[in-house]
Amino acid sequence: MSEEQKFVPEAEEEFEPGGAASIAGAPISWVALFAAICAVTTIIPFYFYVTGGGYVSVASGLFMPLAGQVLGPWAGMIAAFVGGLIGMFIAPGAFPLGLVDVILSGAIFGLAAGLMTKKMRWVFLVWWIVNLALVAFFPYRIPGASAGFGAPVEPGYTLSWTYVFIAFVVWLIFGPLTTNFLHKWAKKGSPIWLQTISLLLYAFIFRSSMQPLWSLPYYYIFKWPHDWAIVDNWVSIPTYMLDWVGSAILALFVFRALWQAKLRRVPGSLVDELSVGAD
Repeated sequence: MSEEQKFVPEAEEEFEPGGAASIAGAPISWVALFAAICAVTTIIPFYFYVTGGGYVSVASGLFMPLAGQVLGPWAGMIAAFVGGLIGMFIAPGAFPLGLVDVILSGAIFGLAAGLMTKKMRWVFLVWWIVNLALVAFFPYRIPGASAGFGAPVEPGYTLSWTYVFIAFVVWLIFGPLTTNFLHKWAKKGSPIWLQTISLLLYAFIFRSSMQPLWSLPYYYIFKWPHDWAIVDNWVSIPTYMLDWVGSAILALFVFRALWQAKLRRVPGSLVDELSVGAD
């Protein structure tokens, strides 16, 4: 065997979806693994709700988003949901509303993070539109007075969602609908400092994109007046920063480890798109 033949680098592989071995395009074993990790880490508080009543677990803050990034949006959502469903029984403090919390503090974390791909850019745009519409209407205007909610004081209420609007603008400018800089900066082979900045923006964007869908149903269920919502939006920002930074750091280490190990990738997932760069 020649020297040239001895040192041919091992090619990276993509998982071929389909058949009994996959679910939503990802290997069942990977979905089960992430579900188990999410279930176990629901018992560990990441931070407590500023307004009381429970906590955001390490699963919701870190591993459910990672599931979406590694498995893709649909398989990531399933893994997060199953993990949350198990966690509902072993960590009730993380899911005080039961199945409602499994969806709001579980499934949508995996989904939102998984939608941050070039392939899913139009779906993610629809996701943004739905969430921005919730800010504009639900629950203080629709159903509004018929459900006992007064009209919010403006511009105070809208301004309290400033970080969400900023995240939307950042995604429009640097995301796959326009420049695609986020992918180019985070792709395999980029300097680690540039990957870190990009993954931090990824975390800021996906976490902010789901914020209305995550918080507004609670305002509706608990009949929060609009001034409470304004206060909660502002005082909770430092805890959301923990999400952004924690998700970015975890993704940085896991992505680089997966690329280095040359493990199979789930086609269309964020870790897959970044491993081949962005066109």
